[in-house]
Amino acid sequence: MSTKKEPHTNPKPNAFIEHTTTIDAPIDAVWRELFDVNDWRWNKWFKLEAGIPTTGLKGTLRVCLEGDNRDWQTYEFEFADVDKDHYILAWKGEVGPFGGCLFRGYHTVKLEKISATKTRLIHTEVFGGILPCLQLGLPYPTIDRNYRFFNEALKEHVEALSGANKTMLEQ
Repeated sequence: MSTKKEPHTNPKPNAFIEHTTTIDAPIDAVWRELFDVNDWRWNKWFKLEAGIPTTGLKGTLRVCLEGDNRDWQTYEFEFADVDKDHYILAWKGEVGPFGGCLFRGYHTVKLEKISATKTRLIHTEVFGGILPCLQLGLPYPTIDRNYRFFNEALKEHVEALSGANKTMLEQ
């Protein structure tokens, strides 16, 4: 019998996804890398193509479900909340009339300061509309997995940068 713990997944990823990750870096260092959406080299699963994030700015969301740089899908999105003071970056998208009756998603990445050198990353998406209700339209378990991968990749990227900066300061 294996005692290996499976990675956290959400029981109803077609309705709600949430992943929380602790990053060993100051909140401003994490925010700087997160806010620079046009340079998410560390993120292989989705890209936001837009100008400087501002509430109301529209852009293109590119998604690569397998993170292998092939078969990119594109969707329109709009930044719903960009709050530099509270470290919130949120975007939304919808398909169909009447506010996205077929599909709508509200994606949020929020940072919380744990200490001077630790940050909590809270990554969520709430889905609505007919398609998610019927578990249709998207491979929700894969998206759930990819949001966890996003968190892990951001953590690895920022911690590597923070470690390099710390080493340079010590020399």
